[in-house]
Amino acid sequence: MSWAFITSGKWLKGSVRLWLFDLGCASFLGVGLLGLVMALGVPFLLPDDTEHKVDTLMLLMNMFVASTCVAIGWQMNRLAATEWAAIVPQYRQSVLLQALGLLITSLIIATIFLAAHNAFDKFDELLLTLLFGLGFLYFSLKNSSAFHLSFVLYVSLPMLPYLAALLPSTGSALLLFADLVLAALLWRKLSRFGWNNKARIVYLNGLEMGWLWLPSFKSSKLLNRFERYLHPANYFIGPMLTMMLLAMPVVTLLLALGAYMLDVQLPVLFLLIQFSSIACAMLHWSRIQRWRAVESLFVLPGFDGKKGMINAFMLTQYRLLAILTVSMMVTAALVSLLSPQISLSVWSHIVLSNVIGCAAILGLGSMCRTSMQISATIFLVALQSGWVSSSLSTVQHGGDIWRWVAWDIPLLVLALLCLWYAKYRLWRGDLLSD
Repeated sequence: MSWAFITSGKWLKGSVRLWLFDLGCASFLGVGLLGLVMALGVPFLLPDDTEHKVDTLMLLMNMFVASTCVAIGWQMNRLAATEWAAIVPQYRQSVLLQALGLLITSLIIATIFLAAHNAFDKFDELLLTLLFGLGFLYFSLKNSSAFHLSFVLYVSLPMLPYLAALLPSTGSALLLFADLVLAALLWRKLSRFGWNNKARIVYLNGLEMGWLWLPSFKSSKLLNRFERYLHPANYFIGPMLTMMLLAMPVVTLLLALGAYMLDVQLPVLFLLIQFSSIACAMLHWSRIQRWRAVESLFVLPGFDGKKGMINAFMLTQYRLLAILTVSMMVTAALVSLLSPQISLSVWSHIVLSNVIGCAAILGLGSMCRTSMQISATIFLVALQSGWVSSSLSTVQHGGDIWRWVAWDIPLLVLALLCLWYAKYRLWRGDLLSD
């Protein structure tokens, strides 16, 4: 790669078409762009609590950087699956330079954001995000199937503030050194980058499954009955939904027990609310990614036409909402035994907030027809995070939580109305006809 080629700017040709006109890449970049837009716009919606506001905005900014890394990983996998890339002059170099430029731009924007909010104490979170992002890229290059675990990068974002708090005083220097070492290893890997016959399989499977893979639960009759109970809502996402529904409360209780034994504060219920909302969004993400499978679902026995299939799908969404509600009620009650701060009012607010977020995302997700539309539901996750974290901040400062519960009631009614109305928008004008 010559310096003259870099300075000529020829490597920018085709970048718009390559990065923005591809469904997969545009979806990830769309999520990142939404995070950036919300990070710029949410300050006008949040209360004047500087510390809380910066924490919420850093989550959005980290989502922007992480989404950029996932989009780059997707392009690297696509490049590895392209057989003719080696015979087109400077094609590989152009894609690599575009990816590098995109990553550097996202880091510059994030650094400017920290400076604008005088939040350089959050720099460790940005370095952790970069470390996880580069690590994801490295393992994706080493094994194409590792890209199926891209969702792990997203679900780790809420944990970054607590991981950063565990770092020693020299944590920033250590993270920066680790990022530089990983970047060097990544560049060395890219310099030997070639065609990979497995990358195309990952790419095609990603278009169908949203780049997510988990093992099957066919050996368990109980889990099979549970999956039948959620059919056809889980038809597109597969056993992953069951695994998430079972794993989320278990992991939450383990984290709560660990925090209790170590005598540290860890908002495990706040994380459970976020993951529940993400699970609802992923249900419709997989439905949109596998839009061709709608016809396969339609021809299955048991549905009385298109209307019957829509009714069955909506019914199982209500079942899913009930499962998430009961799971949150039980989990929050058990966590309250370890944390005296979780009173009846806090418990009620957490349960209601979880129902509001999940119902709204399921409703709006049912109305979505494109990847960009479903990506926008991440905005609801951010709003819900701000709502819950603001209320919990009120509790920590000795405020009254019941006024937040009072606001939960009309929001709950609005979310349930959204879910009810979604019945008339689901699969409207799609492949299926009445």
